[in-house]
Amino acid sequence: MILHSIVPVEVVFGNFDDQKKEGKNIELDYLGEKIVATALSNNRYRVDRIISTSLKAYLNPNLIPGSIIER
Repeated sequence: MILHSIVPVEVVFGNFDDQKKEGKNIELDYLGEKIVATALSNNRYRVDRIISTSLKAYLNPNLIPGSIIER
């Protein structure tokens, strides 16, 4: 994607660096599906993405990206 703008990059992608500092992205096996999550605390994670070819995984409300899971 190319962004042609007069607005400085820091304004457009202002909090991009903050997301990197937030936590580590790790792959987890959760509810029988492989997901990528960000560690929030010692046993809490935020779902970032689902890695699956199963349509059931994408329809599962417990695996919605952005949801908080405990493990």
